[in-house]
Amino acid sequence: MSQSQLMLEVLSGPLDGTLITLNADAEWSQAGDGRLAFPWDEELGKPQARFTVDEGGWSLEGLQSPHGTYRLNQEKPERVKDKIQLTIGDLLKASQTWLMVRE
Repeated sequence: MSQSQLMLEVLSGPLDGTLITLNADAEWSQAGDGRLAFPWDEELGKPQARFTVDEGGWSLEGLQSPHGTYRLNQEKPERVKDKIQLTIGDLLKASQTWLMVRE
């Protein structure tokens, strides 16, 4: 996975199968017009979570959202609160929106 960009595949909703490339920090949200805004998912937070990049690579931080943000590729689903380092294949879920880290 490149430190300068993050590729996510949308696995749900009207954009199912769409690849989204991030080149800078971004918020995963129900509101707004950014690359990670999913207005059809009314339970997503405003914002839900934040993707950030630094010298260590890409990470995800869950924000104060009532439904939570999860990494599901672990034996036990992990609720994301503090920053977690992302790796290829991570399956992420918030409300009805699913994303997979591709590269």
